[in-house]
Parts: sequence; structure tokens; C-alpha cells
Amino acid sequence: MAKVLPASRHPHEDTRVDNASFFLKRCYVVERRMMCTLSAWFVDTSQWDLKRQLSLDMRETSLHADALRSRVLELRYPRRDVDKKYDPEILAFMGEVAKASSSEEFVAGVYGLLLPELLQAYNAYLDRTDLLDDAPTVYALRHIVMDKQAQIYRMQALVNRVIPGALDTNTVEWRDYLRQYLASIGGFSGTDERKAKPENHACAGRPTYEVGRQVTRDSRWRPSLYHLPHENKYDVEGRKAWQRIEQLDKRIAMQVWSAISHFNEIWAAEVVAASMWDLQDQPWDFYLDLARWSSDETRHSTMGYRALEGWGWDAPDLIPWGNALYNAMGPMPPIQRLALLYYYEEGLLRSGTKQIEIKILESAQDDGSVQDMDFDWADEAIHVSYGFKWLKHLTGEDNAGQAELKRLTDEAREILAQFVRKHKDDPQAKLAPYFDRLYDVIAAEIHEIPDDGLNIQWAPVVADEEVLQQP
Repeated sequence: MAKVLPASRHPHEDTRVDNASFFLKRCYVVERRMMCTLSAWFVDTSQWDLKRQLSLDMRETSLHADALRSRVLELRYPRRDVDKKYDPEILAFMGEVAKASSSEEFVAGVYGLLLPELLQAYNAYLDRTDLLDDAPTVYALRHIVMDKQAQIYRMQALVNRVIPGALDTNTVEWRDYLRQYLASIGGFSGTDERKAKPENHACAGRPTYEVGRQVTRDSRWRPSLYHLPHENKYDVEGRKAWQRIEQLDKRIAMQVWSAISHFNEIWAAEVVAASMWDLQDQPWDFYLDLARWSSDETRHSTMGYRALEGWGWDAPDLIPWGNALYNAMGPMPPIQRLALLYYYEEGLLRSGTKQIEIKILESAQDDGSVQDMDFDWADEAIHVSYGFKWLKHLTGEDNAGQAELKRLTDEAREILAQFVRKHKDDPQAKLAPYFDRLYDVIAAEIHEIPDDGLNIQWAPVVADEEVLQQP
């Protein structure tokens, strides 16, 4: 008979390292797939307020996934199997979550069912784990729980304002389907009692979700292909209308240009977000970087919107919110989309455009726009590093890879040029109606400040003389 001391304490039976690792890896896969699903539905959502909320939550979710992934790796260091053998049940369930038939249904499924169930699983884990032995997990989960609670609260308040009923009666059937499906795999923990899979449910059997190759804008805005005159060289009247604004003062033109340009950076966020969904089986850091990249571009878009609101302007009436850039690039392979975006952003940094714009905004004494552009500059430098890093990964670091990157970029530029030629005469391609209305609003708000004598060299409308000379 062996001799021992009495047990010093009696922990929960499921609190060993292997239990923790199983649960946290399962939740890491949930968060990882949720990040990509939020990014895709961000692209496919038109309503502006919902769109930017999905982008913010996508970025936070990427950080949650990263924290869980790091903890799984710590629990049996130096084991490196966190990104192998994902639980097929979790992957299948998350595939169903993406199959919502509308943005309203998607929001209801995620914020009305998935996140509350995930919170319940996280809190149950916190209740049973050892606060001392498992302190790093406790720290991570407590912060994740706070973020998730805030996400649910923000979205509920937003939905009640912009699409009342979406989390109540309009989507009961969809939430019921997801609830039954989750129960069939033992919940997020995998250890709950398993129910029958809802194979005969009205929402079962939907086709595999694919992110949209075209976007639509919030119905409050008039349909518009472009947002500034440099995008469509054939829009002569649009150029002339913009030049009237320039003639008021190039400082004013820069203030307006930067706000409209920032607001329309949503296309860049969409390009990156769609590529996150399309490019499967990449290294984890790829998704972490692209989640930051996409959410930054949405922040920039919100910067522009905030500036327009700060002037008291009715943005949907006065400001074009274009869709041409994404709609031209959407059908491209995801690598090619990223290549063209990198080409644009790297060129802006290399030319010193941001620095020039900041100087002009400083001359206009527009401190808010200066700050926006300054942080934009900081972000874009990081984005260029992301593009350089991951395009090398996707195309190769050797001469052949560089040649392929150039081919993809050149071809993408031609595709964009063809899109402009094809749609140059569309009513939605005409910017003069916007700028003519905007001119009167701007002229009514102008006030004078001392001229600091800045020699403004910035010329955003570079006239295409051959086009301008056409009758």
C-alpha cells in the first residue's frame, strides 16, 4: 500500500494542459475563420455604418485569434502543430455561418447567436480553470470577453438604429438553424451533449459562400463610379467643375480633395478584405497583417467621412462614393488585386505625396485634416511593407517572381484602363453634377486667413491635353 499526503486541492477534472490546448485551439480556429468571414461580409455589405463596424470587429477578431494561437503554442512548447489538423466540425460550422442570405441575416447569425454562444464557452472555461496555473490564458480570455461583449453591444445599438428588427423577428429561422448546427457538434467546447444535425432545416443545403466580385454602395448615396477627376480622363466636364473649386484656393481644393479621397479609400479596404477570404492556407501572419491593412483603410475612410460631417455637409447628397476601383479589380485573381494596390501605395510614398499634402493642409490651418493625413502616412508606410513582404511570398523572391509581379501589375493597370474606356460615357461616371453642387456649398463657407506665402506646387488635376482638345 502506497503512502501519500491528502490532496492539497481538488481542481476541475478538465483543467489539465491537454484539455486547455484542445479547447483553445478549437476556439482559435473559430476566431480565425470568423475574422475571414467578417472580412468577406464587410465587402458584401453596402450600409455604411454596418460596413465600418464589421471592419473594426474583423480587426479585433484577428487579435483574439492571435492571442489564442500564441497560448496554444505556449502550452506544449516547442510544439508547432497549431495550424495543422483543424477540427473539421468547427470548419464546417463556420462555413455555414458564412452562408447568410443578406447582411441582416449575417449580422443576426454572428451577433445574435455565434458571439453569445462563444462568450458562454469562454466564461465557462474561466469558471473551471485554475487562475494561478493557467494565468496567461485567463488574462487573454478576460480581454477577449470584454471585446466580444462590446462588439455585441455596439452592433445591437447600431442595428436598432439602421435596420430595426434584424436581431429580432426577421432572422429567427437563420439563428435557429445555426443554433441547432452548433449543438450537433457539441458546442464550441466540443464537450456539450450532441444533438441531431439539422439536415432537413429550411436553411440547410445553401451553396458555398463566395465573396462578391462587385460591390454596391449605401442606397443613401447616388450611384457613382468615380470620386475624383483623375480617375476618368474622359470626364472633361468633371475636370472643369473641379478646377472651379481649385480656383477658389488650392488650399481649399486640398482640404476637399483629401476628405473625398479618404472617404473613398473604402475600395482599398475591400480589395484587401476580399483577398483574405480568397487566399486560403497562407501563413497566419499573412492574415494578421491583412486584417490590419484592411481595417486601417476603413479607418481612413471614416477620417474622410468625419471631415465632411465636420463641415456640416450632407455627404450622400454632395460627395461621390465610387465603386469603379473595386468593381474593376474584383474579377482579378486576389494576388493581382494586391499587386495593383501595392503599386498605387508604394508610388504615393515614393513620390512624397503625403508630405506635400500635409504642408498644404498646414498652410490652410486645418489641424484636423493635418492630423488625419499624418496618421494616414504612418499607416500607409506599414501597408507598403506588408505588400512588399507578402507579394514576395506569393510570387517568389527570385527574378522570376519579380517578373511575375510586374506582369500582374501591368496587366491589372490595363484592365483598369479598359474599365474606364468601357464606362467613360456612363451617367454614373460624370462628376460635374457633384462638384457643381459642392462649389456653391464651399463658396458659402469660405473665410480668409493670412497668406503664409506657401508656394503650392500640388496639381491634382493633370489635364490630358489630347482629351481636352476633343470637341
